[in-house]
Order: sequence, then C-alpha cells, then structure tokens
Amino acid sequence: MLSLENPAVKNGIIAGLATAGLILFFYLFNPRWVFSVASILTTILFIVFMVRSVKEEKSGLEFMAFNDALKPAFVTYVVANLIYIIFYYVLLNFIAPELVEMQREIAIETIEKMSGLIGEEGTEAALDQMDQQSFEFSLKSAALAFAWGLIFPGFIVSLIIAAIMKDKKPVDTL
Repeated sequence: MLSLENPAVKNGIIAGLATAGLILFFYLFNPRWVFSVASILTTILFIVFMVRSVKEEKSGLEFMAFNDALKPAFVTYVVANLIYIIFYYVLLNFIAPELVEMQREIAIETIEKMSGLIGEEGTEAALDQMDQQSFEFSLKSAALAFAWGLIFPGFIVSLIIAAIMKDKKPVDTL
C-alpha cells in the first residue's frame, strides 16, 4: 500500500514537496506570508492532490464506493502532511528560528487590531496570555500538529471528497 506505485503515496509526496517549496518561497520572498497566505495555499494544494489521487484510483475501477474514494484521499493527505510538518519543523528550528518570534509579533498585532471587538480588558488579558504562551515548534508540538491535522482538516476533507467522488450504488438488475 505504501509504494511509490500507489497514486495516493505518489501524490502525497508531490503535494508535500510542493508545499515545502511554496513555504520556502514565501520565507525568501516575504516571511510574514509563511503564517498567512502559505497556510491557505497549502490547504488548496493538499485538496487538489487528494482529488487527483481519487481520480487516478477511480480510473482503474468499474465502480468506486465511498470507502474506495476515502482511502486514497486520506493517504495522500497523511503523506503530504507528514512531509509538510517535517519541513516546517526544520524551517522553524534550524533554517529560520527568527520566524518563531515573528509568529508571536503577528499574533500580538492581530489581538491589537481586534481590541475594538474585545475591549481594553479583553485585549490586556489576551496580550498577557501571549506573553506566557510558547511559540516554539518542538517535536512534541510537531507531533500534536500532525495528529490534529489528521482529523481536521485531513479526515474531514477526505470524507467530503469521498462523498462527492464516489459512484452511486449500481442498481442490480435481474
């Protein structure tokens, strides 16, 4: 199942490497985009390759049940997300550790922009919480991000793709 011949694995590797390249591009072009534009484009890239995997799997089948569509979509996501998380860990811990502080600054700016909605006391409380929060991307937080990502958006998006791309149950004719 986890062979390069498997379309889901192949597409997962391509999506993961493309995402890593995209994040590296954003880091070199405008590092702040690593925390905004890159996450949106990463999700879109993952979905495109998940759909591609299901289409490739479907081309070899006469009938594609929901389960048959779910597996390649989810495997593609798992492989792509694993590559993404490993790259992101390396980026934040070895290539560009200054991004950790930049992430904190962006979070503080966001809270300050929302001060009109949450009030002065809410802003102060949120800023105090930011001071106590660690933005480090440790092995533990990488593992948690990977695990959480398997559920949302990974499995949820896989369910949606499978529901859309499955074939309707054939009617048995006697």
